[in-house]
Amino acid sequence: MANEPAPVPFILAAAGLTDVGRKRSQNQDRILMHDIVYAVADGMGGHEAGEVASQLAVETMEEICTFANKTSVRKLPSVPDVQRQVQLADDRIREALESRGGTTLCALVQIKTPSKGRDNVTAPLAAVPPWTSSFAMTQNTDVISKITPQMLENHRANLAPDNAPLPVATEEVPSLLLVNVGDSRGYRLRDGALQQLTRDHSAVQEMVDAGQITELEARNHPHRNLITRALGAGAESQPDVTVLQPRIGDRYMLCSDGLSGELTEDILQTLLVNYKDRAEAARILTGAALEAGGRDNIAVIVIDVLAAEPVPADAPGN
Repeated sequence: MANEPAPVPFILAAAGLTDVGRKRSQNQDRILMHDIVYAVADGMGGHEAGEVASQLAVETMEEICTFANKTSVRKLPSVPDVQRQVQLADDRIREALESRGGTTLCALVQIKTPSKGRDNVTAPLAAVPPWTSSFAMTQNTDVISKITPQMLENHRANLAPDNAPLPVATEEVPSLLLVNVGDSRGYRLRDGALQQLTRDHSAVQEMVDAGQITELEARNHPHRNLITRALGAGAESQPDVTVLQPRIGDRYMLCSDGLSGELTEDILQTLLVNYKDRAEAARILTGAALEAGGRDNIAVIVIDVLAAEPVPADAPGN
């Protein structure tokens, strides 16, 4: 768009933490913070399976940093590089746990792309899957195990294909890639306004999309913890990916549903605006989620986009 600002050099600075919450005996949430990759993983499964799944997810994503720093001049990953790493995490979790556990993943990754990312984002509203009607059942149900590959294939056949031509690479542009599987979330605070950038892969989100319940009802619905997509479990583990154009001053937040499920978007926005220090913001957010009930493990990362220092003309690689 003509009115969108041109990409500028940037760096990321972050702070984050996890908490077991008030109701759980184990903490199955994991976070990853690196100057290239930031991620939240919310494990699920009994007998430590969730812990193994979330740990494998963040360890596999951390390998992106190792690959990027192998040479004297850091090489940022591409979108396909990140997608392959997410697939590798899915494969490793399935091999280790044999579908006994899985995990969400929400990650923000520094990448280079042949064109600039999206400055303004409207969270996609996918077609409502045909299995959503079963979510109205009063008893708990294992949603993921009931979604078969054939059901997914039939559903995807009804979605409009993306026929947009791929951009021709002329110059690589530093951008951010937001990756999401499950119901952990990615938000962006820009000019004082908070926006949810991801769409939950969850039973209640699909019920909201289908008009069965409201957003308010979804917060306390008995199926609020049922997810329809995860790494390491079920037939569907494909991530949603969005290339973003960061602006200096943007603040991103990644969190598990232990945070977003306890605090409204208005509260999240107020706290992120009022607490400029990243570490303090993460602590205050976690404390607020605990005070609100702390029904689940809590994970949060607050990430600020800062101006990059100019690189000297005689620096290596120039």
